[in-house]
Amino acid sequence: MKTIIRNFINVLIRFKVATFLNVAGLAVAFAAFIVILIQINFERTFDRCHPTSGRIFRVDLTIPGTFGTILPRAFVEAVIQSSPHIEAGTLLTPSFGQNGVYLSVDRNGQPFGFKEIVTTCHASLPKIFAFPIVEGDIDCLKDPEKVMVPRSLADKLFGEDISAVGKTLRAEENIWTKSAKLFTIGAVYKDFPENTQLRNVVYTAIDPDYNINNFSSSNWVCYLLLDNPAMADEVADNFNRNFDFKKIYHEGEQIRLVPLTDIYYMNETQDGGTFRSGNKEVTALLFGIALLIVIVAAINFTNFSTSLTPLRIKSINTQKVLGSSDTLLRRSLLIEAALISFIAWLVSLVIVWGLDWAEALPFIEADLSLVSNLPIVFLCGIVALVIGWLAGIYPAYYITSFPPALVLKGSFGLSPSGRKLRTTLICVQFVVSIVLIIGACFVQIQNSYMRNFSLGFDKDQVAIVELNETMYNKHHDTYVNRLKENPGIEDVAFAMEKVGSKDGYNTNGGNYKGKDFQYFIIIASSNFLRVMGIPVIEGRDFSKADELSDHVSYIFNRTAMEGLDMQVGDAFDSYSSGHLIGFSDDVKFTSLRGGEDNIAFLVGNFGYSLPISYIRLKAGSDIHAVVGHIQETMRELDPSYPFNIEFYDEIFNHLYRKEENLRDLVTVFSLLAIIISLVGVFGLVVFETQYRRKEIGIRKVHGATVGEILLMFNKAYLRIVGICFVIAAPIAWQGAKMWLEGFAYKTPLHWWVFLIALLIVTVITLLTVSFQNWKAANENPVNSIKSE
Repeated sequence: MKTIIRNFINVLIRFKVATFLNVAGLAVAFAAFIVILIQINFERTFDRCHPTSGRIFRVDLTIPGTFGTILPRAFVEAVIQSSPHIEAGTLLTPSFGQNGVYLSVDRNGQPFGFKEIVTTCHASLPKIFAFPIVEGDIDCLKDPEKVMVPRSLADKLFGEDISAVGKTLRAEENIWTKSAKLFTIGAVYKDFPENTQLRNVVYTAIDPDYNINNFSSSNWVCYLLLDNPAMADEVADNFNRNFDFKKIYHEGEQIRLVPLTDIYYMNETQDGGTFRSGNKEVTALLFGIALLIVIVAAINFTNFSTSLTPLRIKSINTQKVLGSSDTLLRRSLLIEAALISFIAWLVSLVIVWGLDWAEALPFIEADLSLVSNLPIVFLCGIVALVIGWLAGIYPAYYITSFPPALVLKGSFGLSPSGRKLRTTLICVQFVVSIVLIIGACFVQIQNSYMRNFSLGFDKDQVAIVELNETMYNKHHDTYVNRLKENPGIEDVAFAMEKVGSKDGYNTNGGNYKGKDFQYFIIIASSNFLRVMGIPVIEGRDFSKADELSDHVSYIFNRTAMEGLDMQVGDAFDSYSSGHLIGFSDDVKFTSLRGGEDNIAFLVGNFGYSLPISYIRLKAGSDIHAVVGHIQETMRELDPSYPFNIEFYDEIFNHLYRKEENLRDLVTVFSLLAIIISLVGVFGLVVFETQYRRKEIGIRKVHGATVGEILLMFNKAYLRIVGICFVIAAPIAWQGAKMWLEGFAYKTPLHWWVFLIALLIVTVITLLTVSFQNWKAANENPVNSIKSE
């Protein structure tokens, strides 16, 4: 063993460049592998942090999309009471209050204001999900004037050493479904990890009588805790047989019970507002990328090991002469390969630690802490040893199987077998690089396509500020008039929803001329469509008089109009009694992952606060001056209110966060694969140049120019690149096609993307090959021939 270690150290010292390239390539590959595996584990263990996760089910209607997962309260209550196998059930309001409710607590005798999401539910929610209670009573939500807060919020508000239980929380604006304004903190729970549907927010029980008999307003998610998960189908079948679905405008529909742990990969909404969602195909893609990067690095390792053979001839033959058997030599070479791979794994841990410390990968959702992911770290250590052994086994056996005569000549590197091996391995690297480049390009193009897609409203001319209830009710006119004093502000409208920010909104079921349908409700001010730049294509727009009327005015979008054959002037009383006064053009308020939705704009004397203000900017206005004016206005109205001014580019950053993360991830790891491949090309060119120095010298003696010599080397690699492109293009085309099928609106499969990928790989290869051969081509032929 000492001899093997001594030989290994000698190899490290003698072949510094090759060892460095091997370790660097493998270390980067292993680091990428660890990072991607951590992210994959984050997604595959979604919602499994709850001890009861195997018995929790979500109640869905069988209709597709958001309309099937958001349910009316009376329907939810009917489901919960439908079977003795249901230990407990709860409703939840995940899609409301995403921007938070304005709350306050007393701090040193002074009110401290902050915004936090408040989710209403049944008192049974903490037991269903087995909340990890830090202090307080898990049943505290049985008192509707108590709340449950996460540990992080309690520490932020009161400090780590002060108990939050018993402290008073004041709502400075209405909490949806709640009438109370003062709440007592009844319990503090340990923060949930990021990979769960539950948020680390304030939880409170819904008022007992709120919408208790309402079968039409769909605003809640329903979760059930079963006594036995095997009874899920029986529970659903029993309900489907006994419930009259006409009550919810879904005659012929049924419910199904979806396991909590299956929700993430159902790929329903990726805005993170209603449900956190992922995609199995994307997870598989990530694993594929990780595997390809490791394979590319392993190929480099094999190439280098094979190419170094002629330089290690004397050492190998000397050991044979001194009595070393082929078996012993092979074992020594395999241990050497495994040690290099092990060193690379250790370096990769340093790289991952540095990435975590610097927070350099914002597109990775998982915690990259090595301590938190020890099973993955050690698994990758085992993989590293296996990769080292696999990458070294072929060179070890192949090198020692040739007769000493061939080895002594040092011609193995140029033998047909040696060339064929290197060509095959480099082909794999080029194929991987081309596929990843094409994939990264299409992810970027699709993201750009979604960002620039015409949504049917003037997204570039609107700023959004969310007010609290007090500001809206008391200072509505002052707010509008003060803002319009700025010449850059054209008008201000209001609505209950922040449109364009998520994949689901307040949903209602209705019946029109005998047809049941679902639609999103946007309750707004009368000037909302004009401020947003949404054209009315038939009938009339809203008027100021409509806001004062107890008779609701409806404007549906074109999709609803054409799908249901709606007519201007028809009575409509699904949500509230009123008439259809007109129809707007189609507008896309959800992401481009889904198709067109039925949307209804409502104006009337509802008595609701409309807290989301939409500020229309004049074309060419000074954005910085306008923002400053809005900030000054808000501070004048309420200096303590934590407001935020948003533009649609920021909103879309959140809406398309998954796609942005995927783009960054694929781009980064594609670059890694390309760089590792180039390291392989670089190494092969260096060694091939050394092998062919005599040939280069003879060609120069016979009149060959530097350009002709460079062309000779480049032609071989260009031929390889061409063959690899023919293999990679259909693979990349199929992969891009499958990924784009997840979008209702998608970019075409542009042919020029494939050409760009080919050009990138070709140019980089030519530069690498030419750079390395330039010196040899310009060397004095006498020296190269004499040295040979």
